[in-house]
Parts: sequence; structure tokens; C-alpha cells
Amino acid sequence: MSDGSSPRPLPALAPDGATGPAPAPWALLAPAQRDDPQADTAQSDTAQSDTAQSDTAQAEPAQVDTWSDPSLLPPPSAPPERARSSTLPIVAIVLSSLALAVSGLVLVLVLVLGGLAYIYGGAPYVMSDPVGGYAGGVTPGRVTDASGAVVTDAGTYDRPATLGEHTLSWPTVSGGIVEVTVTEVDWEADAAVAADPSNPPAGPDMEYVLATIDVSYTGPGGLVPAEDLYICLESVSWGTCSDGIDVTTAAPLRGIGALTDGDEATATVALELAEGERDSALISVETIDGEPLYLAER
Repeated sequence: MSDGSSPRPLPALAPDGATGPAPAPWALLAPAQRDDPQADTAQSDTAQSDTAQSDTAQAEPAQVDTWSDPSLLPPPSAPPERARSSTLPIVAIVLSSLALAVSGLVLVLVLVLGGLAYIYGGAPYVMSDPVGGYAGGVTPGRVTDASGAVVTDAGTYDRPATLGEHTLSWPTVSGGIVEVTVTEVDWEADAAVAADPSNPPAGPDMEYVLATIDVSYTGPGGLVPAEDLYICLESVSWGTCSDGIDVTTAAPLRGIGALTDGDEATATVALELAEGERDSALISVETIDGEPLYLAER
């Protein structure tokens, strides 16, 4: 009979006819459980595998982005040790320095010995300002008169010394002194030069000039006039030197050998002069490292 309330389910009957509790609704829908040992083992292994994976996930550290956090970067490794440089460059530098030092000492020694030899072994030579105003690397010369007195206002191109009267002199690198005196000048020497048929005639509008010089040397060392002296002639439009003229004279300069302390020699050199320019002609003499000194007729 209905009393207006919801119906109640009937109790299930137990196998033995006894009444038991009703099963849960989901239990009625679940498949029947079989008593299968293999299934139980599979389920057990699956559970253990899930447990192991869970433990591994917990043990692995979290991935960190080390590119965005410089403090997490590993410390930079130390640079590799550079190979030891060889000592050969250092030795080469030391040897070069020693060579330069030795060269400097040798040069100083040569200069000192040359100075001592000049002071104590040669004739005195008073050094003064170059006659022609030369400086730096050019040895100044001087002009003396017949008495040996120094003439300070002669020997330049504008104020030449006097031919046959003044003597020109220069000190040498070996500490000696060379002196040159132009004793005679033949301004019209074509005939004298032509006396030797091997000599060529003078050039067009030119004429030969022969200059006779006395050369002496005093002091240590020596001098070769043909190599260490230059005798030239200059005029308004022309200039020549004896070493550039292929003329043989009675006493050529190249015929004089080396002069040493106390030696004297005389030579005649050939020069060329443009015709009609005798009034402006100057004869100059210089050593291989000395300033040129000029002479003219009075």
C-alpha cells in the first residue's frame, strides 16, 4: 500500500536465503572480478612502475635557464699558460748592444789617439773659422804668407789669395798637415801641351792653362796628392778640374806617390779656360775633405 512516500528497494537475498546488505550501485555496473593471479601480478607491476616514475620525477632537479641568469653560469676556466718565449731574441738584443758599445769605444779611441798624435807628433795647426764660411763635415783651411803668418782675409771666391805669394794648407784626418803653393801659371799653354803629340787639342773656343804647384806634408800619416788633392779653374762661364782633363805634362800629379812627414814634391797640372776670360779666372785647391781655397793674380 502506498502511504505517499518513495518506494524502498527490496533487500537482496543471500545465496543461503539470508538477507544481506544491498550492494552499491556502481558495484552492479563494474565487471565481475576474476580471481586471476596473472592479472593481479600485472596490476602490481604497473603500480610499482608508476611509483618508480614518481620517485624519479621527484629526484630529478628542476631545469634552470642558465642563459638568463649569469650568476648560474660556471666560472670561466683559466687561460692556458703561454708557452715560454725563447731566450734567443734577448740574447740577440744583448749581443747587438754590446757590438754597438764596442764600436763606439773603438771610435772614441781612434779619435783620442789621432788627437794625441796630432798634438804631440805633428806641426801645430791653429784651427779657426772656415775661410770660405763652410761648416759641418768640411775641414777648414787657412792661408799663410811667405813668412808663415796667417792671412785671415784671403782665400774666398770674393777675396782670393795671391798666386805665387800665398800658401794654402789643411789638416788631415791622420793628424798631419798638407800645404800647397801655386808657384807659376802659364795662361797660354797650347804650344806646351801640343809638344806631346799624344795630348789632344783644346776644345772649341778653349785654351790650355798649365799650373805648377809645390806640395809638402808634415806630421803623422800621409797623403797621395793624385787622390787627395783637387786643382780646378773657374771663370765666368767655365769650370774644369785637372782630374777631368786627359793631358800628360812633364810632371804629372799622378806621378807623385804617397807623401809622409817631411816630404815635398812638385807637379804641373793642365786646365782649360774659355777664351777671353782670363780676367775672371780663379784657381781653386781643396783636399778630399777640406774646403776649397781660391787664388788669383794680383
